[in-house]
Amino acid sequence: MEASYTIPQFCDAYHFSRVHYYTLKQQGLTPRELRLGRRVVITRRAAEEWEDRMSSIQQQNKKGNATNE
Repeated sequence: MEASYTIPQFCDAYHFSRVHYYTLKQQGLTPRELRLGRRVVITRRAAEEWEDRMSSIQQQNKKGNATNE
């Protein structure tokens, strides 16, 4: 895994489109971004934290769906 990603690299690494990334961003569901001048990068740590957060959200959704059935 690389030390940091640009947004296109992050999307490629996680196999989704940039359109989907910006949809997630509007929902507050993207990793923390670090701005370096005009460049936006996502650190490996931020990506790992995002993975953990997304996994937690999915688990909560599964629990909520199981109780609604």
